[in-house]
Amino acid sequence: MLIKNAVYLTKNMKFEQGALLIKNGKLSIVKPDMAIEGIDEFDASGYIVLPGLINSHFHSYSPLAKGLVNEVPIQDWLDGSERGRLIATFFENPDDIITEEDFLAIGLYSYVEMLKQGITFVSEADPGFSEQSMAETLAKLGLRGMIDTHSNYPSYHGTKVGNINFATHLLEEEDITEETLQECVRMKEEYNPLMMTHCMENSWRRDLIHESFGKSSVELYAEKGLLDDKTVLYHGVHLSDRDIKLIKHNGANVVHCPVSNLWSGAGAANVKGMLEAGVNVCIGTDYASTDIWEEMRTAYLLLKLNSDVGQFSAEDIWRMATVNGAKAFQLENEIGEISDGFRADLIFIKKDPSLHPLINTSTFSTYAHNLLMHGKNGHVRHVMVDGMWIMKDGAILTVDEEKVQREYMRVARKLFNVDR
Repeated sequence: MLIKNAVYLTKNMKFEQGALLIKNGKLSIVKPDMAIEGIDEFDASGYIVLPGLINSHFHSYSPLAKGLVNEVPIQDWLDGSERGRLIATFFENPDDIITEEDFLAIGLYSYVEMLKQGITFVSEADPGFSEQSMAETLAKLGLRGMIDTHSNYPSYHGTKVGNINFATHLLEEEDITEETLQECVRMKEEYNPLMMTHCMENSWRRDLIHESFGKSSVELYAEKGLLDDKTVLYHGVHLSDRDIKLIKHNGANVVHCPVSNLWSGAGAANVKGMLEAGVNVCIGTDYASTDIWEEMRTAYLLLKLNSDVGQFSAEDIWRMATVNGAKAFQLENEIGEISDGFRADLIFIKKDPSLHPLINTSTFSTYAHNLLMHGKNGHVRHVMVDGMWIMKDGAILTVDEEKVQREYMRVARKLFNVDR
C-alpha cells in the first residue's frame, strides 16, 4: 500500500510531509511523487499520521470498577464495606462469581475502547483466568501487547500469540521478603524476562518498605540485580532522588499514570526530575480508564507546575506515548515511530477544524501542541497494525463492536445488577 500526501510524526517529534510505502507490514519513507503500478493507494491529505500509541500499563477488568475505588487509598480498597465487597469481586475468588468468558468479555471491551483512541499496543497487568486466553483476545482484535504472566512465566518463555509477548512480575512493596526476592532472582537468572511491577506508588507502600528494610524497593531491586533495561516500574510517585539516579544508571523504565495517581490520592510523580535525569518515561492509563489522551494532557499540565514554561513541550509527551513506550518493552527497533523498516502501526487523525490553525514550517509548528491539547479520541478515524486496517472510518473491522458492548453489559448486570 502507498500512503500519499501524508503529514506524519517523525522519530524526532517533527512533522514532515511525504509518502509512506507499506510492504510486508513494514514502512518505507518514499518520495512524495512516487507512483507504483498495481498497488493500493490511500490519500492521507485529510489526516495527520502518527505511530500507534502505546499504553504502557493497564488492568483489563478495571472499567467495570469505575466509581468503586474513588476517595479510597489502595490499601483500604477491601475494607469490608459494601463498596469493599464489590471491589473484592475482582480480587478475591472472582471465579466464584464470574467465568473466564465474562472476564474476557470485559477485556475485549476495554481493548476495543483503546483501539478507538489510537492505541495499538497495550501492556496488560491483570490477564485474569488465563494469560493464553487474554493474549488470544488481544490478537483477535489485531492489537500488539505484553501480558504479565506473574508466576506462570516459565510456561510462556520464548512463546508469543500473534503480536502478543509475555513478561513476568516483580514484587510490590507489600510482597517483598528476602525469600520472594530470591525467587525473582532465580527467575531472572534462568529466563531473563522483562519484569514489571507497581513501584513506590503511594506513601503507604513507600513507608512499608522503608519500615521493613530501611531502604526503597528500587534500592532492593538494584542490589539484587533486578533493575535493568528489562525492568518496567509503574507509577513511581514516591521515588526519591536516589531512586531516580539508580533507575537511570541501570537503564530501567518508569510508566507515568498521572490521572489514576491523582484520583487515588497517591500524588504526582516527579516526572520533571526523571526527564532531567534521562530516565525513559512512558504513559499508562492504569485503572478504570482507557483514555490515553486524557493521560497525555494531564502529564503535560503537571509538567508545567514546577518547571519553566518552555522547559517541556507537547513533543515530550508524544515521545512518552510512542518512542519511550516501545523502548520500555524492548520493541524500539520495531514500533513507536514512523521510520524505514519499522512495523506499519499507524493511526490517522482527522484534520478537524478544532485542531486549527495547523501550521508547520521549518522553524515553527502547532501540530504537536494542538493535537495534544485539542485532539479527541473521536478524531482518530483509521488504525492499522502491521499494515492491515483494523479500524476504518471509526468502525472496528476485526470484531462486532455492538456484540462486544452487549457482552460487557451482560457481565455488568451479572456482577452489579446495573441498569442497561
